[in-house]
Parts: sequence; structure tokens; C-alpha cells
Amino acid sequence: MQVKMFSILLIFVLQFVVTPVLGHIQIIQELNLALRTELNVLIDVEDFYSSSILYGLDTPRIQLSSKSREAMNLRLRGNFTSQALIIVQLMEFGLDPKVVDFLPLLLDRLHELHIVFLSKEDPESLQMELYTYCYKEGFINVILIYNDCLYSYLPYPSIQPIRLANVSEYLTRGRTIRNFKGFPVRILQTTLAPRDFEYFDERNRLVRAGYMFTAMKEFTDRYSATIVSVPIPDLPEMEKYAAVLDMVINKEVDLIGYFKDMEWDVSYTEPLSILKSYFIVPHARPLSSYLYYSRPFKWTLWLVVALTVFYGALMLYLGSRRDGKEIGECLLYSLSHILNTCNQAIRTTGWRDQLIHMILTLGGFMLTNLYLATLSSILTSGLSEPQYKTVQDLADAPYPSLHDGLYRRQLMGNEFLPKALRQKSMTLNITLLTAYRDGLNKSYIYLSYEDRLELILMQQYLLKTPRFDLIREPVSYALEAYPVSRSLPFLKLATEFMRRLQEHGINIKIKADAFQVMLERKMYTLMRDDEPPAKAFDLQFYFFAYGLWTVGLGLSLIVFLVEVIKSRLSHKKKQ
Repeated sequence: MQVKMFSILLIFVLQFVVTPVLGHIQIIQELNLALRTELNVLIDVEDFYSSSILYGLDTPRIQLSSKSREAMNLRLRGNFTSQALIIVQLMEFGLDPKVVDFLPLLLDRLHELHIVFLSKEDPESLQMELYTYCYKEGFINVILIYNDCLYSYLPYPSIQPIRLANVSEYLTRGRTIRNFKGFPVRILQTTLAPRDFEYFDERNRLVRAGYMFTAMKEFTDRYSATIVSVPIPDLPEMEKYAAVLDMVINKEVDLIGYFKDMEWDVSYTEPLSILKSYFIVPHARPLSSYLYYSRPFKWTLWLVVALTVFYGALMLYLGSRRDGKEIGECLLYSLSHILNTCNQAIRTTGWRDQLIHMILTLGGFMLTNLYLATLSSILTSGLSEPQYKTVQDLADAPYPSLHDGLYRRQLMGNEFLPKALRQKSMTLNITLLTAYRDGLNKSYIYLSYEDRLELILMQQYLLKTPRFDLIREPVSYALEAYPVSRSLPFLKLATEFMRRLQEHGINIKIKADAFQVMLERKMYTLMRDDEPPAKAFDLQFYFFAYGLWTVGLGLSLIVFLVEVIKSRLSHKKKQ
């Protein structure tokens, strides 16, 4: 009788305790194999029923308790492998409130990992509550196990509990949820051209465009979602940035067509590259034309010319002392050689005299032609003051730098920039700032990221002389990534899609299309020179030369009159 009762008890234990545990172990092992899991994380698996699962798995595993204070500070990302399977034991009434708070912290930035919930009771009544919590926290890959029954849910277009026949059907579900079935994706509506902007087409319809918006639109089209535009609150500039950050944190918006600023503590897609910001500074001012005559040669070459003239004069003087030539006359003859207007007024009897004349004549011929050719080239292209090439040079520039409130605050905190440059920074209304910067107003220096500067500087493509120059020294950095709401359920999909656009060069085409639209709609224009092109022999250019010539004639006339008067006075004294 006792043996019979023991057999019945053993059968009961095998049927209601051991068999479900073995079934759970088999399902988890199938998931480990299919997902190539490197770590099993067991949460609140503490009783005998659940501990059997702990010791029945072959995959490396760790056991955590939501009741532990130390566990609340633990993060899976950065401490353990991200290729993990999370296993959570449910209470009889559903999910433990402590687990509700613990799971989002543990899976920070890893909310799309697969999670297995183990239930001891029939989960029919608690499924909707569980799935609603999971979707809210971004847990999109969820499987619920009760005995031999498998459950999960479809998140789009609304939460739908489903029952699964086996693990393979759960894996197939991963492809099914890539179809959003018209699910609304909330995209922040910004006016930051060329990333996201609006314009009216030929039929006077309002069209939203921009290369970042186009990428997000392609994403929604690819996965059959719909776009819901979320307007930015109408607030002052600094408060507007804070309001947008609150919208992201509070999950009032899903995607933002803006780059991830280093100071913003928000979630974002995986970065595609690092974006840099640069200064643009007005092109150097043109020099007055009267300075052109001294610019063909540098001061060192002018010094060589002067020394050559004096050297030639000295040699001619030493070689013609028998003729009683004065040093001033020899200096005049030497200068005439350099100017390539030499004559034979000085006797050249010896080979030394002939060599001096030949050297001066050849040197004068080369220098005269080089000077005239360089002067003609300068007159055609024009000359400017020294260009600003580094950020350090901008400290001496006479222009203030113009920014909005946020970026001026960041600029003032950047101690790597010259103090003089930071002190010359100023803020302005965002509308005027955009108008001045996009119109290339030459009264200020501007700072912006390279994608916007590329469009702004494209406007001067047809100009003979650019209005602005780019300082090729990065000032700040941002990540080429899309800010998203915290624990976005489709973050992995968005990251994969944006990476494909980048890798296949589609982003380049999208950006070029956005630029073309803005030029066609006159939002930006290709600027042209207002003044007629300079002529190689413009009469105005020679006014200074005429002035010098007139001064020379006046001085020579005065010297001539002085010599005549001096000669007459000396002649009278002799009489």
C-alpha cells in the first residue's frame, strides 16, 4: 500500500513539477541556440521550481534579484556581453513592482534583447497588462512560457496577444513585426534647412523636405508606417531646446531630424560618423590699387635690386675714374641698365667693363619683364589683405561672431578657443541670424556644422572672389545620429536602415536633391558679381603711376632750376 502511494506521488511530481521544468529548459535552450546567446540573465529565479532551470542550462548564466540594492545599479551594457537572453520569473499576480523598475535600468540601451517570462499560473488575465508594460519600455521581443504553452504579442498597429506553437513561430514573428501596418511614427517638425524644411510647390501645396526628413520618410515607407508631424513648442530659443529634450525624454516624439549633440543626454541611433563645426569668416578685404606697384616683388627682392644698382654704380665709378665721372652719374647709368634702358655713355674699354654692362643689362631685362608680367597678373586678379587661416587668426579679426543662445553658451565654455574670440561673440534673434548667415552678411563671423556650411558656401560658387572662407579647424563635434525617444521599440530597425542609406551612398543623393530643391525654390541663390570684371589695362590703375611721374617731373624741374641758378651765380662771381 505504501509503495503504491509512493508511486502515485512520484507520478504526480513528474507530471506537475519535473515535466514543465524540462519543457522550459528545452525551450530556453532552443532560444539560446537560435539566437546564439552567450549569456543567460535570470531575474528572481529563486525557488526550487525555477532553480531547476538555473542548473539545467548549458549557457553561461548569472542570477540577479530585483530586491537587491546592488542589482539596481547594475547595467548589462558595458559590463557583460550584449548577446544575452533575459529570463524573468513572474509572480502569481503578474510582474513584481520591483522588477518593473529594475528591468529598464538593467537593459538601458539594450531594450530590444529577447526576454523570457516564466509563469506558474495561467497568464490569460495578465497578458495585456504585461505586454502594455513591455511595449512602453521598448521590450519588443518577449515570449511568455506557461507549461508547454508559448505566448507573445504583436505591437503594430496595436498590441495583440498571440499564442505560438513552437520557438520557430516565435522567430518568424520577428519578421512579422517589421511591418508596422500603418502605425504612426511621430517626427518632430523642425525648420533647420537643409535637414528638415517646408516649401510650396508649383501647385501651391505645402511640401516637407530635407535630407534628414527624407531619410526618416524612407524608413516609414519601407516598414509601412505613417508619419505624424509633431510641432516644436512656440517658446523663446533657449526654452525651446529644453522643451524638445523634455519631449524626447517623456516619449512625446519618436524621431528628430537633428544630429546628436554631445551635451544632450538622450537616446539615439548608432552614429554613422562624427560631424564637425567650423567658423566661416569674410574673405580678406581687397588692397588699394596704388599698392599694386610694390607687390610684384617681396621686400627681399626689392633689397636685392637696390643692392644691385648700387653695386653696378660702384663698379662703373671705379672703372671710369680716368674719365672723371661722378658717382651720381654712374648711379644713373646703373639704374638705366636695371630698367633695361641702357646706353653707351660710359667708356667700356676692358673686359671688366664689358662684363659689368652685360650683367646689368641681362639682370635688368629679366627683372623688368618679370615685374611687368607679375603686375599685369595682379591687376587682373586683384590683391587682398592676408587671409584668416586659423582660429587663432580670428582673434585679431575685426568682426564679431554671431550665434544663437545655446551655441554661444557652448562657445563661451570652450577654453581651447582664444579668449579674444570668445569675448567678441554675440547672440541675435534666430530669424535675423539665419538671414545674415544664409545671405553671407560680411559684417560677422559665423559658426555652424559642416552640412549647413556646405549649402551656404555653395551660393558663392559663381563668384570670382568668394565672400567667405572656411577655417579648417574643428570647433565642436556632434554625432551623425538621430535622437529618439527613450527605449524606442524600433530603434534597431531605424539604426539598420540609416546605416544602409549611408553605406550605399543614398545619403549623398538625398542631400544633393535637398540642395537642388532649395536652389530651385530660391531659398538659396547662386550669387553673382555685382561689379564688372577688372580689365588688364584699366586707366584707373595708372592714376598712381601718373601721379608718381608728375612728382618726378616736378622734382627734376626743381633740381634743374636750382642747378641753373647755381651755375649763373657761380659765373657772376667769376666775373
